[in-house]
Amino acid sequence: MVVDALQRKPEEYGTQTFFGRYDFWIYLPVYDEKLCPKCETHARTLVFRGTELRRTFPYLEIVDENLIMANVHPNCRCELLRITELEQYERLKEKAA
Repeated sequence: MVVDALQRKPEEYGTQTFFGRYDFWIYLPVYDEKLCPKCETHARTLVFRGTELRRTFPYLEIVDENLIMANVHPNCRCELLRITELEQYERLKEKAA
């Protein structure tokens, strides 16, 4: 199944996690006239835990250890970028509130 192939963690990342509860991802939409309502809704959430990714973005595609293409819909350009430090997450959370 294609979805399984996209969501599977590539072997070259070994012990790197993507979907764990301590993995945090910031949603980066492309703000232009093509931004769809669903992507705009995800942008308001801003930060996602790794445990939420498979359910929220069923067609996600891992690009590398710090970047995931959200693939919310065909031709989606939005990305998920890993937040590497808890301090970054706290700052982003405060800005979003």
